[in-house]
Amino acid sequence: MGEIQKLIEYRTAHHCAQSEASKYITNTAARVSFRFNNPIICRLTTGVKVMRVGDSDPFAFHPGDAMYVPPDMEIDVDLSAATEDAPIACDCIEIDRTRAEGVLAKINETLGAQVGVPAASIRWDQYTVFRGQEADRLGLEDLMDLFCAHRDMLSDLRIETRIEDLIMAVLQARSTELLALEDGQTDSGIFAAARLVRENLSIHLCSDRLAQTACMSPATLHRKFRQNFGLTPRQFANQLRIAEAKDHLRTSGRAIGDIAARLGFSDVSHFTRVFRKAVGETPAEYRRHRLAPVSGGPENGVPNIDSPVPWLLAGRM
Repeated sequence: MGEIQKLIEYRTAHHCAQSEASKYITNTAARVSFRFNNPIICRLTTGVKVMRVGDSDPFAFHPGDAMYVPPDMEIDVDLSAATEDAPIACDCIEIDRTRAEGVLAKINETLGAQVGVPAASIRWDQYTVFRGQEADRLGLEDLMDLFCAHRDMLSDLRIETRIEDLIMAVLQARSTELLALEDGQTDSGIFAAARLVRENLSIHLCSDRLAQTACMSPATLHRKFRQNFGLTPRQFANQLRIAEAKDHLRTSGRAIGDIAARLGFSDVSHFTRVFRKAVGETPAEYRRHRLAPVSGGPENGVPNIDSPVPWLLAGRM
């Protein structure tokens, strides 16, 4: 993943195993650009923004409006209406890309059980906006409350369950925009190959074996993987490994070397390089930051909401 830069004014962040929720408050007129490595779903709570996503025309974003944006799509935000007396506030949930793919896999398993129903793939070049009751039905306000509330042993599970419901709701509400439907028989082999990858993360499966499982040539396998997942088979496998590693780092006391070995990395150095490139932190840094209490202060690179100056952070999420 390429590095992204985010101009962050008064940002507080709350983390979960495979997602991150942030609150942004801007009280100074500005124009900023964002680019995320993962899908985001955001909701404006106060003020008005003028947005441009990708090569779209500018559009107004009002309180209560929500928006889904896929990975690596530039978001240009005009915050010229922000003042100290009338700040602009927005909630943003960043979801691990592999989580969206996991929900899609469940959708396709359901579709595959129905004769004649085509398989679906996510269109990674499409964003969409929800307004009014449609936005309310996504339940983003309640989800943010879960992120911000006092955590107990079931908090992460509750959040991740709600994240899955959110992804499903977005894809269902905008299926004609966000999903591409293809012949289920043609693509059933791709999902068999993807399942083989998911079930064997400790093994680096070669293209020939995956192509054999999918009953197609290696060239067709690569093309179909890009169509369905937006990734090559190797990138797909590495994203799954990183997602699994993040979960282990947050929820277990396993040694980093043990996690690396379980996920098929040759050594800790290799694991650290791949993890840092994808996440922007070393595994040790990720574990330390995610296990530490989130206070909203300058620790962990998160500025305090009462800080008198904007913060400029460069990094990957």
